[in-house]
Amino acid sequence: MNNLKKYADQVQYISGEMKAGQMTPTQGAIQLQAVATLAEQDAEVAENEEYGAKLRKFAEMIYDVIDKLNPEQRVVQ
Repeated sequence: MNNLKKYADQVQYISGEMKAGQMTPTQGAIQLQAVATLAEQDAEVAENEEYGAKLRKFAEMIYDVIDKLNPEQRVVQ
């Protein structure tokens, strides 16, 4: 199974829930943290180095989103 696709689907679901108001940014950040942690763990045990690098890059992207969800850094438009 392609875990990268699974994680991308989870991130998309969390994003949709936040946009719909069903999840607060804090709750979303917690959920995203869990997905990023799983991606990092899978990257460590990935047999294919290229796939592991993709998982690590994806986790970094998730952490960037989590940083943007921080209320102290968010800009209200």
